[in-house]
Amino acid sequence: MYNILVPTDFSNDSYNALYYATRLYKNQNCTFHIMHAYNSNTQFKEEYYGLNKSDNIDDFLKRRTAECLLETYHRIVLDTEQNSLHKFNTVSTNKPLDKAIKSYVTKNKIELVVMGSKGATGALNIFIGGNTIKIVKSNIACPILCIPKQIDFIPISKVGYITSFKHSIEKKSLSILHSLITEHKATLNAIHICDDENMNAFQEENKELLIEYFQDCIPRFHVLPYDKTKAQTISNFAQDQELSLLAMCYYQHTFLDSIFREPVVLDLSIYTEIPLLILPTKA
Repeated sequence: MYNILVPTDFSNDSYNALYYATRLYKNQNCTFHIMHAYNSNTQFKEEYYGLNKSDNIDDFLKRRTAECLLETYHRIVLDTEQNSLHKFNTVSTNKPLDKAIKSYVTKNKIELVVMGSKGATGALNIFIGGNTIKIVKSNIACPILCIPKQIDFIPISKVGYITSFKHSIEKKSLSILHSLITEHKATLNAIHICDDENMNAFQEENKELLIEYFQDCIPRFHVLPYDKTKAQTISNFAQDQELSLLAMCYYQHTFLDSIFREPVVLDLSIYTEIPLLILPTKA
């Protein structure tokens, strides 16, 4: 039984992330935990003052959250045709979203967090969304699957795993990627962006360990020449190869951080079409 946490702000983007997750794990036993954190920034706060309510604001926010969670529950059950393998649990909290997620992941043995992008102004937020960036940087010990905008579900057939081979292989982090590839009978494409340096012995060893870990998948390796930016290099490759999922481990001050810092003028349109799986690490 997989435990999957899906935060929601009741937008179309967040509902689409939930629906995508149910399709991705259509044939597996799962409990989907649908969470809404109604902190001081919740949209219901404006609704409360607009209606000039006389009751306590905390009671109002709690009640409106419960109502919307119930609506979401009924909608997803209907849209998934009452899949007997799936269960849904609704969760409301008045904690900040990042703290609520970290706490819930720990207490409920969550294997995956699925989040939708809000697609706010700037390439950074189009990429995966401001809330997701904050949660990733909080070093949450759980994989995060980022579903961009309102993309349609496409069965996973080609997976791109971005790696520099500069870190030891962490089998626990890669386990969910391995299970997805196996479940969907997908091909694995290891992507290494060339920075004009030959791989050293440690990198070669990590490459061999990756081959060993994914031996049943027979990974294909791609060394990509640097093209303007790493983000653009990956974008071009993903389009050419028609990848259906990108994955990478998150290490502070390395590649994923560098994408966060790249200028927002980049054309990151590819990331509005391909889900991104961010894997946690010990480092």
